[in-house]
Amino acid sequence: MVLLPILPVPLSAGVGVAQVERVALPSPPWPYGLGPHLDGDERWLKIDLSNQTLTAYQGSTAVREMPISSGVRPQWTTPNGTFWIYRKIADDRMRGYDQRSGERWDVAHVPWAQYFKDGIAIHGAWWNHRFGIPKSHGCIQVPTRTFNPHPGNTPDDAAWLYRFTTVGTMVRIVGTTPERCLSQPLPYPKASTVLLIGATFGASSNP
Repeated sequence: MVLLPILPVPLSAGVGVAQVERVALPSPPWPYGLGPHLDGDERWLKIDLSNQTLTAYQGSTAVREMPISSGVRPQWTTPNGTFWIYRKIADDRMRGYDQRSGERWDVAHVPWAQYFKDGIAIHGAWWNHRFGIPKSHGCIQVPTRTFNPHPGNTPDDAAWLYRFTTVGTMVRIVGTTPERCLSQPLPYPKASTVLLIGATFGASSNP
């Protein structure tokens, strides 16, 4: 096992934490940002910004597809590229400050967070009730029933995805963020709407 140094998160990314603490990777370690090589039945994720979907693969077989909400263009556009999940937090607290807009956030109970680039994560967003449209500050929001006060028929995609992946799972982001999106990201929920139950705070920040 190897401990990577503290990874600063640029606030310009408009994402949920100001820094992510030390990350433990299983042995044998690989250099941060390179990740392991895929074999014939390796699990991996493909995120298509153009059609706002995430598809979970095992090798070349698509296992499950789900709608997402990626970052709002142009200020919070989710980056293209190939990344690897380096930190998983089942019940996260995301805090931060955007110097450009002056916006501050402190959101408890963000479920099933999986960080793959600095402070950008795939996570459940119980405050988002319509997916398939870019709405985030750069993260990949997916449907969740966890902590959702009005789950209705919402599938628990976030929980399923969390169980499907491990640290080191590849995330490949392709496509272009569509112009049909909100002019500003969906506001973070106010503290009064958060369910007051225990949480595991795995990400830190300087609010």
